[in-house]
Amino acid sequence: MRFAHPEFLHFLWAVPPVTLLFLFGLQQKHKALLRFYRNVDPAHLKRHKIQAGLLLLSYILLTLALARPQWGAKPEPVAEQLDVMLALDISTSMLAENEASVRRLTHAKEVMFSLLEALKGDRAGLLYFAEASFVVCPLTSDTATLREFLEAVTAETLTHSGTRIGTAIETATDRLRSHQHRTPATDADSGGQKVLILFTDGEDHGETAIEAARTATQQGVHIYCVGIGNTVESVPIPLPRDTATETAPYKRDASGQLVLTALDETHLQEIATAGNGNYYHANTGIAQLTADLARLEKQKFRIRSDGDYQERFQLFVGGALILLICERWLSAVSRRRSQAGLVKRKPLN
Repeated sequence: MRFAHPEFLHFLWAVPPVTLLFLFGLQQKHKALLRFYRNVDPAHLKRHKIQAGLLLLSYILLTLALARPQWGAKPEPVAEQLDVMLALDISTSMLAENEASVRRLTHAKEVMFSLLEALKGDRAGLLYFAEASFVVCPLTSDTATLREFLEAVTAETLTHSGTRIGTAIETATDRLRSHQHRTPATDADSGGQKVLILFTDGEDHGETAIEAARTATQQGVHIYCVGIGNTVESVPIPLPRDTATETAPYKRDASGQLVLTALDETHLQEIATAGNGNYYHANTGIAQLTADLARLEKQKFRIRSDGDYQERFQLFVGGALILLICERWLSAVSRRRSQAGLVKRKPLN
């Protein structure tokens, strides 16, 4: 037990002198009555003592209430959250543009920003992948920080050639699983489901993506793929503008041939199927993705109260009110009996 405002307890120093004053007053009243009456009804004086005691106890309880007594930890509410790792392809093929001259990278970021709005209240992390994969933002409920990381990725920062989606899946799965072990849940069966969402054009220079997706599924991770790009035709990859010539060269292979890229939806659909998830195109499927995520079982967490105590002043206020009501009732009873002549007094001759 503790008091939030212990300084109010100093008012209790008034209790001893007030008690003495009450006793002295009752004694003087008794002497005064004996001057005029031979016999004084003992019940009359007893009621006055009880009334005085009730007033004193009310004062003590109200003083304690002002000091705000607290004990017992606050109950820990249970929150439900979904853990989602967003994986963004940052290979140079994401520099390709669509019919509206919008880079795949820019389109992917716009879709991710809109998805973050739907994930408010959940935890999201951010992973970049190309030839290698690395987590730039661990799982967090602070979407503002995650947005800052996303905004920092520009066409000028994409210098990674090659893509290994399997490595990205393995890295994300390890991070999702390790984070679960560090976070206490309400019970052993409420771990919830983990989600990995790949934002990519599907170009993959590795051969482990399907097997990595199956392994992730066995560990409770669902994999969803969002395709970025055009499936109708292959397009060249414009590299960042050369500041010296003010021109934007296109990516070429070792023999000088122009490198073309297209969205590989078939591969992404295979990954999503193996990962117990779904595939969506960035232009049309985000609403369905959001709906599918909402149906997944979320992880339950106890929100810790950080040592906060429960307020208990209400009990003291309630007790004081009851005592005051009893005092008023006794006062009314005493008046009625006096008026009815129930208090027997004999005047002195």
